[in-house]
Amino acid sequence: MRFYHAFSFAAATAFLVACDSTVTNVNDDAKNTGTITIKAVDNHSGAALSGVTVYSVVDDETVVSDELGLSVWSDQLLGDHSYQVSKDGYATVHAFVTLQEQGKGDVPRVGDVIATVPMYKAGVQAKGIVLYHDDKGKLKAASGVTVYAKLPDIFVPSELTEKTTESGEYSFNNLPEGTEVSIYVGQEQIDSKKYVGGEAILIGGETFRAGDVVNVASINLSKSTQQVVRVADNTTEIDTTSDVTFTYATELERDSVTTANWSVETSAGRNVLISVSLSSDKRTVSVSPYSGKWTKGSSYTVTGTVYSVDGASSKVSTSFVVGQHASSEKPDNVKGLKIEPDEFYDDEVVLSWNESKEDVYRYNIYRKTNVANDFSYVTYTTDTTYTIDLDDFSSSVTTLYYIVLPVNDEGVEADIEDAEFVKYTIEK
Repeated sequence: MRFYHAFSFAAATAFLVACDSTVTNVNDDAKNTGTITIKAVDNHSGAALSGVTVYSVVDDETVVSDELGLSVWSDQLLGDHSYQVSKDGYATVHAFVTLQEQGKGDVPRVGDVIATVPMYKAGVQAKGIVLYHDDKGKLKAASGVTVYAKLPDIFVPSELTEKTTESGEYSFNNLPEGTEVSIYVGQEQIDSKKYVGGEAILIGGETFRAGDVVNVASINLSKSTQQVVRVADNTTEIDTTSDVTFTYATELERDSVTTANWSVETSAGRNVLISVSLSSDKRTVSVSPYSGKWTKGSSYTVTGTVYSVDGASSKVSTSFVVGQHASSEKPDNVKGLKIEPDEFYDDEVVLSWNESKEDVYRYNIYRKTNVANDFSYVTYTTDTTYTIDLDDFSSSVTTLYYIVLPVNDEGVEADIEDAEFVKYTIEK
């Protein structure tokens, strides 16, 4: 919203030369405060609006506009002044006015300001439906899903929400006319699976008027396919009575952890009868010989597939020798991990850490957010910095957490349980 400043100054100016040769301004209209006049008008017709309530956030006072649409605020100090402007039948808007110093020399003169504030009639209706595909591929209505309507920042509030009905329908009934609105769905959990809404749908514009009904294109949720990342296993430490374990960064689907998805073979290609189980936190798969013992000194290959609750999958094919521990130890976790705004780009932050003193050939990066509570693998880098583009996240993501795990030359990753994380809050 752009405000036009109008200042009224006296024309006569006089100068006196003091004995110390300094010049002093002695304008007759010198003053320490100014007057702010808010003029409320209809955005479409331009007509002045009477009976508009103007609330000063700074002064905590209210003035109602007269028949000319004017509300006058006298004796206002230099600086910023914030107002909420509202009227029945119109959307509430925010007005921001700055009083500036206009004097010269040692005499203050604060200019008066007239700010024209357009008001937008409320009453545009936007309605639509949210759908998703279940595990069997059937298109179904998404009930209880939060739908967001993002308005320009001048409106109070600038973001509205509605819940979908059992039939997946929603309706925003009192949107402002003459403006664009973005309709979108963030991340949702349906039947223990995570879904995302995709790109926002832009509706409205200058031609839309109060009373119009906008049919929004259907929002089709897609299942989130986070990678299933293995963060630890004990295949280098198997004794005759040890279970072989694989730990993942995300929660696994319990029904998928069965002997049908896992097998163990000897070096001679003979199948071994096994049992498979999932830990109580649903992140660690344990494979054990049905007989209760592995054969010391023997080599085995364990193969399997795990599925996350989001529907993503990951395969395992690893060999181990019973009683022959690998000499390689896990590398130490990184030091000096921090996350800071980028020096040149406002929409980017930089994750950085100290270079490892050990033989490390890459760093694995894991992330979780306020809407995804599990750390999941993002990427890896051979550098000690990683740039994060904040525009990649939806508006529902407000907090980011990162962990960086070094991997040594033998492919062994640092222990995630001992790793420290950093946190970043996104300013909205």
